[in-house]
Amino acid sequence: MDLEKSRQEFIKLQRKLSAINHSIELLFFDGETAAPPKSIANRISTLEIINDKLYNLKFGEETDELMAFLWENKEQLSMVERRSLEVLKRESDRMKGLSKKEFIKYQSLLSSAKDAWHMANEEGDYELFRPYLEQVFDRVRALANSYDSEMNPYDYCLDMHEPGSSSKIYDGIFDGVRRDIVPLLKQIKERPPVDDSCLMGDYSVEKQEALALYIMNLMGLNMDNVGLATSEHPFTRRIGSHFDQRLTTRYSRKDFTFSLYTILFGCGYALADMGQLDELAYTAADGSASFGIMEGQTRFYENILGRSRPFINYIYPKLKSLFPTSIKDSTPEDLYFAINKVDAGPIRMGSDEITNNLHVLVRYELEKDLMNKSLSFTDLPDAWNEKYREYLGVEVKDHTRGVLQDILWADAAIGYFPTAVLGNIYSALMLDKMSSDIDIKECIQNGAIETINKWNHEHVWKHLGLYDSDTIMEKFVGAASLDFAPYINYLKRKYSEIY
Repeated sequence: MDLEKSRQEFIKLQRKLSAINHSIELLFFDGETAAPPKSIANRISTLEIINDKLYNLKFGEETDELMAFLWENKEQLSMVERRSLEVLKRESDRMKGLSKKEFIKYQSLLSSAKDAWHMANEEGDYELFRPYLEQVFDRVRALANSYDSEMNPYDYCLDMHEPGSSSKIYDGIFDGVRRDIVPLLKQIKERPPVDDSCLMGDYSVEKQEALALYIMNLMGLNMDNVGLATSEHPFTRRIGSHFDQRLTTRYSRKDFTFSLYTILFGCGYALADMGQLDELAYTAADGSASFGIMEGQTRFYENILGRSRPFINYIYPKLKSLFPTSIKDSTPEDLYFAINKVDAGPIRMGSDEITNNLHVLVRYELEKDLMNKSLSFTDLPDAWNEKYREYLGVEVKDHTRGVLQDILWADAAIGYFPTAVLGNIYSALMLDKMSSDIDIKECIQNGAIETINKWNHEHVWKHLGLYDSDTIMEKFVGAASLDFAPYINYLKRKYSEIY
């Protein structure tokens, strides 16, 4: 084979894959936002045809030959070409156990599972979802076995979301969560509760949407490349490339903060993703950043920046102008304490900085047991409820606020949840390193978020897609990627003042 011709064929292959993924992502976005509830069969029919083409492009004989030749000559490829090849090869190796028929069937299963989750969540009936959930885990377990029969199947899932990770690494992280955060929550519960009554009011959806757009602009998003919609389970997703970002949120008439912080979470993701090098667009490297580093960005903007005293002070006039009756005579300090209230409730989304780690701990332990078959799907709800009693001291009243609250398992995102705690760790490490270069407090007080964004672009964003998390953290941020201490110190410093 001719190397130059093969490189050109590789470019064409990636453009085709990008186009197909674009259509799949649009169908997903539509299904989660605007599609009628009975339209799932329509999407599955379309996806079966699209996934037939996708399988041929990704795993067909011609692609195998092309990638094998390029792999033999990878030292002669550019950095972007090598990274793109590594990403595609990694996925190909992971999915090698699926025939085309099985691949299409698996993708259809995921669409059906998400639809079943929506119905089960609405009705609070776990049994409507259980058969689909069991099939998804069975399919992923079979893929893990085909990939490496000697490998712990849960490690297969963890490594898929955070390359190089394993249950051994995460066990160490969650030992720290149990050691440091569980007793910290207990101490906080023993203190007088924070008064959050200043947040309670009647907040119109129209005004909350205006706040969302204000925040997106304040954070520095290029709104020509960003869309905003609503969904039951808020998310941020790229469509086709990093040039098209879609944020979703959910508005509560009683409390504007849920929407505010899902938007800030989405801003962190979209800013980082859009900050990648434009030359990555329409290559397999585009958007290949591991989840831990992306979670670190979302947590930085949502929590470390968004829940800080300077940030609340800065947006206070905007809140007063949008919600004059509801905010009433509350001061910025009132809002700062209320927004940072620690509330050990049953719901992960919108949870505070302390308990968020414990919500993830519950999911980590349960999905590990499910993957390793030490827990049955029949017993999952009871196991879920028991862990909430143990770690958060919470009684789960129904399945909607319990085992049915997350859609991610329906999408086979097994092993994703632990990256949230990894992201929390990364966010504190980035805070420490950034603080040595710029005055973050002054930047926030003056609304100069662009200075913070420039630092992130230089140390994180422009390296996304080209490197995995540990390399970015150690080589470009200058921090030991699994140093838990700065995060715990950040939490203790902040919450010892509040409580």
